[in-house]
Amino acid sequence: MTAEGTTASSPEELVVSVEQANALIDLIGIREGHNALSSVIPVSGLISAGLGDSNGLVGDVEAILGPARTVDSRLAIRVVSPRPSIGVRNVRIWPSQPRSVVMRAEDDGVHFTQVDFCDVPHILAEESLLAPGPTIHDGPPSISVNFVQAVRDVDLERAQSALIDVAAQGPSESHFSQDCWHKRWCVVLCVREERTRDRWKDAGHVECFVTDHMHAQIHAPIDPRALALMRERNAPTLDAPPRTALWGFLMELLAK
Repeated sequence: MTAEGTTASSPEELVVSVEQANALIDLIGIREGHNALSSVIPVSGLISAGLGDSNGLVGDVEAILGPARTVDSRLAIRVVSPRPSIGVRNVRIWPSQPRSVVMRAEDDGVHFTQVDFCDVPHILAEESLLAPGPTIHDGPPSISVNFVQAVRDVDLERAQSALIDVAAQGPSESHFSQDCWHKRWCVVLCVREERTRDRWKDAGHVECFVTDHMHAQIHAPIDPRALALMRERNAPTLDAPPRTALWGFLMELLAK
């Protein structure tokens, strides 16, 4: 169904605006009966859109998003790339059995979909751009803090400039340098978030630098203050373990 509630594209899919999606994310993160529920609903615009009432979610919306309200952990995935075909992607997964909820930001709105739990590992790998391919790590053993911070700020111009500075320190004919110069790169950040009493807390992450020739792991803290401190010490390391190992790291986030 769409945000207006007039068209059913699928009994297991909901398409809403970004603003409505943010309100729904807040709402499904609130336990039933919690005092915050009464404050979120009136100001969220969900009632006027037919997505909720004073008691919470309604009808098909509750049926689609219901599994997400039962979990105490979720995964947030962001892909940032200068490639026009990729750009910036945001995905969330609420894994639960037997049905899970996946959120994807698309051109026509934000899609919430119900999937079988057994499909979640495949979706996690696909959204993290993890697939069979070559591993030619002929670049530096580290990446600059400025690049990592720019990517997390979704500032592609600043990220590209910082990456060129890194590439300029090595041979220009290397696969790493060529992929950097020609903007054939992506950064994928997958964060596990766990519910605490009053908020969702980061509980582990995997961050990867992906090019046409490698899928490397960036070892950098998620806390921006801790990341800033790295400027005074060592830059975040960059290594390219076997892709099966990266798959294992992602599955660990899912299985914690």
